[in-house]
Amino acid sequence: MNTVQLECFLAVAEYLNFSKAANSLKITQPAVSHQITSLEDELGSRLFIRTSKNVSLTEAGLMFIEDASSIIKIASGAKKRLRSDACNLLYLTIGCHNQSELNLLPPIISRLVKHFPTLHPSVKLIPFKSMANLLEEERIHVMFGFQYDDQKKPIGIYHELGGLNVCCVCPANHPFTGRTTLCAEDLVGPLVLCDPQRLPQPILQSQIRISSSCHPSELYFVDSYESILAMVKAGLGCSLLPAYPRCAQDGLVYIPVEDLSPIHFGMYYKSLKGNPVLKEFIRLMDTEGGF
Repeated sequence: MNTVQLECFLAVAEYLNFSKAANSLKITQPAVSHQITSLEDELGSRLFIRTSKNVSLTEAGLMFIEDASSIIKIASGAKKRLRSDACNLLYLTIGCHNQSELNLLPPIISRLVKHFPTLHPSVKLIPFKSMANLLEEERIHVMFGFQYDDQKKPIGIYHELGGLNVCCVCPANHPFTGRTTLCAEDLVGPLVLCDPQRLPQPILQSQIRISSSCHPSELYFVDSYESILAMVKAGLGCSLLPAYPRCAQDGLVYIPVEDLSPIHFGMYYKSLKGNPVLKEFIRLMDTEGGF
């Protein structure tokens, strides 16, 4: 039994005429007849008496009107509620490149959901270039990123959050432990390097410059930001990374490299028009992001 059968039954019961019922439902008369026949077969009872001149309800048909009406009302109410809920749902898809950027989100998303109870946030962890394509295609609403002066094509509207100091990240038992600052020329010895797409260009350029004086046996290449931290924590060497707020991990020491300029860090988005959730997300990042 389905709502189409029931709607056909109620229309025929109202008009007592298959042609008029079909017109009211905007379907063909044979389609109405088929639905009534299949409903009668399913119920195991005749609902109408059909003659060449008229149509009348059987006793079973008369009794079934109330049941059919109730089922239609319940189904219609459920559809309206679901459509209403679906229309009220809000979405925000955020692009991140690494775990440190992910760590910025929990307190912000928590506040955002309190402000927009129907919000369904989503987070994507993707390399920078691929994520820029998603933003261009509007498959994400906002992405974290670094600002570069040599961008050939604008990624979107840039909103700065703050400057991130460049730090030497090393294990707690490293010879640098205890230093409050370092210079780039101090960074000798084993070095952990990463896939170019995973790090901002200024850090990548500094790593290339520093690693040029290292012996090949002192260089460890990994393919993700998280792998850098794992290899450094394992004691294989140190690395250069941007110092995100709340990024420090147990077992690691973060020492600012004073002769490397802070890196401009913020968010890219396409438009704020008609998107109050994105506006509030940006406001919260400005006021509570820790920058």
